[in-house]
Amino acid sequence: MTLDESKTDDDILDEEYGVSLITDKKLTTYLAGATVDFIESKNGGGFEIRTAKTAGGSSCGDSCGGSCS
Repeated sequence: MTLDESKTDDDILDEEYGVSLITDKKLTTYLAGATVDFIESKNGGGFEIRTAKTAGGSSCGDSCGGSCS
């Protein structure tokens, strides 16, 4: 993931709560139903992407295919 201020023809622009998110059209299949949040901690901060529930019923935010522990 990178921060970018320009949009190309291969991108989709989504604006929620005053925040604009540019996503490559190729990634929309993988990100459908996902949420993006900025998390701050003692070790710094960064973006966290939580994916939609997988077929196995997990919603751990990792691409583990439902096998997160």
